[in-house]
Amino acid sequence: MSFATPDGYLKEARALPVAGASARPRIRLVEDAREVPVLGGVRSPLPLDSLSPLRYPGSKRKLLPALRQIIEANHDSPLDLFVEPFCGGASVSLGLLELGVIKHALIADFDPLIAAFWMEATARPEQLVRAMYRQPPTLANWDKWRAAQPRKTSQRALKCLFLNRTTFSGIIGGTAGPIGGRAQTSEYTIDCRFNKEQLAKRIRRIGELAADGRLLTPSEGTWQDTLRLVDGWAADLGAKSVVIYLDPPYVEKAHHLYDRPFSRTDHENLAASLLNEQRHWILSYDKVPLVLGLYGHFADIHEYSVLHHYTVKGQRDGSVPGREVIFTNLPTVPADSSSPEPARKDATR
Repeated sequence: MSFATPDGYLKEARALPVAGASARPRIRLVEDAREVPVLGGVRSPLPLDSLSPLRYPGSKRKLLPALRQIIEANHDSPLDLFVEPFCGGASVSLGLLELGVIKHALIADFDPLIAAFWMEATARPEQLVRAMYRQPPTLANWDKWRAAQPRKTSQRALKCLFLNRTTFSGIIGGTAGPIGGRAQTSEYTIDCRFNKEQLAKRIRRIGELAADGRLLTPSEGTWQDTLRLVDGWAADLGAKSVVIYLDPPYVEKAHHLYDRPFSRTDHENLAASLLNEQRHWILSYDKVPLVLGLYGHFADIHEYSVLHHYTVKGQRDGSVPGREVIFTNLPTVPADSSSPEPARKDATR
């Protein structure tokens, strides 16, 4: 691999081991004068029943057009296996399955509540639906679940679903409070996101995808655990038939969004692993100096900015570059990517 130095020359970077402090990629003070292509993709409407039952901080559903653009530029037919180690709400995997871009999805998460939800939703969707219907969206029940420390997978799944749909921004842990606050005087009250009929349809759709063998058995574990699982699932598939999609915790405001945020070392270790990964991968991140310094200067890694679509009252849809950046080792740049962004200068260390 090679990286761009401040004076513009390319120098060779040797492969880095994954374990130990010496494995961390060096973050250099750089002037990035490269032009970054912008991906917008084609937005395709998805049935409401196919959307994730979970409201997740930093949901990546808005990245679906861009991710689809990258995958289809590199694969003539639907991708055999899509792996999502930081699945969260799993909006990307669910959306790509519904759009027919991928044949199978393998999802996992390190958070035991999130992982439990997906285990139950795929294995016992009707049981989860029945339990969800018995939950009143009240402050008293919110307090009960916030304090609960369930051991059974079914109860963890229910806690995840209930708190996710009744807590501000869907934040399960941390200090986030109930939607509408304790006084419940807001226009939006604790029950406004707890549409049981719609949630039941979405959970049942997940069960159907699992029963059809398209959504593979979810697991709880680190991203390293999930990558080790890929070898077992993909034993009969060629390397080009698998894409690993990683959406790690944000760098900025991470402690407000996640129970288990990444440290700087975690971000560096992930980079060290991916820079040596032979399988194809796509990585989405918040566009901050640390991330750009880790990934933005390698000749064989493509970087993309992503257009976000929005609606202005009285006007048609518009679009602006968002705060997310995508890196990938997939070799083919989408032919329909738009003009590059202006050159930027980022100071990293």
